[in-house]
Amino acid sequence: MKALVTGGNGFIGSTLVEKLLHQGHQVTCLVRRQSDLRWLQNLPVAYSYASLSSGEGLEQAVAGMDWIFHLAGATKARNRQGYVDGNVTITRRLLQACRPQLGLKKFVYVSSQAAAGPSLAGVPCTETDEPHPISIYGECKLAAEKEVLSLSRELPVVVLRPPSVYGPRDRDILVYFQNVNRGLVLVLGKGDQQISLVHVSDLVDGIILAAEQSASNGKVFFLSGDGYYDWNTIGREIAAAMKKKTITIRTPLWLLHLASWAECAVAQLTGKPALLNADKVREMVQPGWMCSNQAAKQELGFAPQYTLAQGVRQTSRWYRENGWL
Repeated sequence: MKALVTGGNGFIGSTLVEKLLHQGHQVTCLVRRQSDLRWLQNLPVAYSYASLSSGEGLEQAVAGMDWIFHLAGATKARNRQGYVDGNVTITRRLLQACRPQLGLKKFVYVSSQAAAGPSLAGVPCTETDEPHPISIYGECKLAAEKEVLSLSRELPVVVLRPPSVYGPRDRDILVYFQNVNRGLVLVLGKGDQQISLVHVSDLVDGIILAAEQSASNGKVFFLSGDGYYDWNTIGREIAAAMKKKTITIRTPLWLLHLASWAECAVAQLTGKPALLNADKVREMVQPGWMCSNQAAKQELGFAPQYTLAQGVRQTSRWYRENGWL
């Protein structure tokens, strides 16, 4: 198969590219000329410099492709319009470019659990639940999903919602490993927030399954690992994997809000988007972000291979081998 991957130079995207190449597919990565291509170096991939922002060159980029994997998107922005432009607008432009491509076999949009919103009353979210995003980011991911699904009668499309993703090359959850390496487990409040997780290798397996299966057309799937975990448990598993003795430090919610306010003030001065803003804090303080993978298992044959213990051992080993710890 010929596959075009947007966001292919990122943590998840580069892992997907490697898996596609391993399976014998031809891969083109849509990247910006200033993109950091460290994870794609020395891989037999082609590059397209078409613009998702302006739409320039997109029809040529998607021409002749069997699969389109759309992973690119804005996870942080200075304002709402930045999230709209970086998620909804670019998705709409890519879809419009795909409409004349009669040979397209699947358009795979990798969205986020944020589009569905947090789990309520301790019950994992399913695909039949009404979405209730609580952040601007989540609202924009949901709006992009609707753009994709609105063309389901014209194009073979599927929407995927991963929860928090971890594994080699990830820098977001790296901070937890770094803290454990210092002997600390930092948790928010009581640390009892229940979440779903997925190892990046399991996620990309699910992404490819969704492309391969005609049963996925026009549908939405959560792609998560098995089980639900709180941050106390996650910290203990990381400590066990790294053979570290730790102490647990609980961060009060008011301190998180204060840190968010300070970072946003700095962002106003620098003109750069804040990593920790009110939007992000609103997501972090929810009691649960659980989602069910049963539909993906039943309809796609999705079968996560990594337990949390196995996943954090493999991830911590990679961090050490690459000098991140």
